[in-house]
Amino acid sequence: MMKSIFSALALLGYVRLGAASASGIGGMMGGMMRNGPDEEGMRAMMSPENRGPMQTGMELFERHRQVHRKVTFLPDGIHAVTISAVPETVALLQAHVEQMYARLAEDRPFPYPMSRSVPVMFAHPTLYQRKLTMLKDGIAVTETSNDPEMVRVIHAHAREINRFVQDGMPAMMRKMM
Repeated sequence: MMKSIFSALALLGYVRLGAASASGIGGMMGGMMRNGPDEEGMRAMMSPENRGPMQTGMELFERHRQVHRKVTFLPDGIHAVTISAVPETVALLQAHVEQMYARLAEDRPFPYPMSRSVPVMFAHPTLYQRKLTMLKDGIAVTETSNDPEMVRVIHAHAREINRFVQDGMPAMMRKMM
């Protein structure tokens, strides 16, 4: 079963079969994709329209050890600097944030059922301000809000990303279990 799930994901370009099979992630992902509470969200996340952002995200999970991140929690939001010494990883980081911010500006939600913060951020993009600065070795992001609830969401999202950078794919998988 695990092999067939990862074969399908590899065929769609979401994972590399060798790395995925070795990691043992298939059983967890397979459980979520079949009759799980977020089955619809998982299908939407992997739809053709979301293929680009998913591929970028999967690449970043694979490269998490090449990424360094410092977040300053502000009373009204966060300032985060995310960098890498690997040019290909820098390009992925920058592309990912640009893709997500473009989707926010275009009101094109990104279904991400493993996150509690992402759906809220996409549902209320006018409740917070975003500033993106490209760095030669990464990206700097400042997100702020006057709304206390949105500040909590911004903080939660920063903590989620910190876990992704620290642990890679297992951090996301824990949300799926």
